[in-house]
Amino acid sequence: RLLCTLAETFTAVFIGFVVVRLQLLVPDRGDMRGVGFFVGKVAFPLLFFKTVVTAKLGDVDAGTLMACALGKAAVMAATWTLAFVSYRPSRPRGERFTTASVFSFFAIATNDFAMGLPVIRALYETEGGASMDIYIAGNALVMSIAFVPLATVLCAVGQRLQ
Repeated sequence: RLLCTLAETFTAVFIGFVVVRLQLLVPDRGDMRGVGFFVGKVAFPLLFFKTVVTAKLGDVDAGTLMACALGKAAVMAATWTLAFVSYRPSRPRGERFTTASVFSFFAIATNDFAMGLPVIRALYETEGGASMDIYIAGNALVMSIAFVPLATVLCAVGQRLQ
């Protein structure tokens, strides 16, 4: 099941890449606005809502969510430090700070629902499919509450230092 799920997911991504590369859809022309609106404003919020509503919140292990958050925090800190110290160190401090902030955010930014949910469902098949899905929603929530604001503040500090 996992191999089929990964094949489907990466085939869809590859088809999207080819369609844009062949200029059948041109993002600069606004061809992707409808898809972006549907996915960002309708599909993913509904998927998130359904996941949370159908979940048994009492079964969620907070330690698992904390472990994921601490892992992301460690990767973010390591990436920020490595990028600040070693990526074009001759640039001004503010530029290095901003670049390190962006790199560190990209290192932890995940596509939880689009990529993670099918993989979780393939690995942990359950009746109704909701028991492991809540961890995807929980990680997305932690990302939105903690890491996105942190990355925004770090980028603002970097801009201020310039």
